[in-house]
Amino acid sequence: MSTSPDVDAAGPDARRPAEVVADVLDDARDLDLATLKALSHPLRVRLWDLLVTAGPATSTTLARQTGESTGSTSYHLRQLASHGLVEEVPERGTGRERWWRAAPGALRVRGSGGEYDTPSGGEVIRAFGSQWASLRASSLERFHERVIDRVEPERWVDASVDATSFAYLTLEELDDLSTELGAVLEKYAGAARSRDDRPSDEHRRIEVQILAFPTIDPAVEGFAADA
Repeated sequence: MSTSPDVDAAGPDARRPAEVVADVLDDARDLDLATLKALSHPLRVRLWDLLVTAGPATSTTLARQTGESTGSTSYHLRQLASHGLVEEVPERGTGRERWWRAAPGALRVRGSGGEYDTPSGGEVIRAFGSQWASLRASSLERFHERVIDRVEPERWVDASVDATSFAYLTLEELDDLSTELGAVLEKYAGAARSRDDRPSDEHRRIEVQILAFPTIDPAVEGFAADA
């Protein structure tokens, strides 16, 4: 979901991590409140997530995956398209059925400032954040189930990572950590953009979740939230 230039994953990137991430964010689309509200609809965010994680699909395929009617998925795909979140794939479409894909480019939710600093803005952010966190947790849970059921190839399991760490960091260290992790992700994601969006024996769609955040409310730890 990024539009930054491709980066060779096999060789070093001459840019510093902060420069790599800055390039990605410079190209990112900031979602306005109306677009985020449209995406926060429970079915729409599921449809968009399926197109992001599994690649292009028809409304019929998405209907089977979500348990909805084709008419419902078609309607909500058009709503997503009206906000520039999904688009048709004309080269794969037919006269009877359209193919859809997630619109290319990085998306960013600032979550503060302007229209977001209102009660209604806060509710939209809360609704989207809750659904997004649930989708990401469900995705990881499905991977765990495939591992337990021995249906995930062992070599792909061995190459995967599921790790959690806790550390006392300064604000600057947390910022550096986030920046460096973002740069590493962009290194590999950038190199992969020229590949076909369908899985093969050589490559599969990989989900990378990056989370780094304070775990306890500032008031509980005894310092001001805006310090």
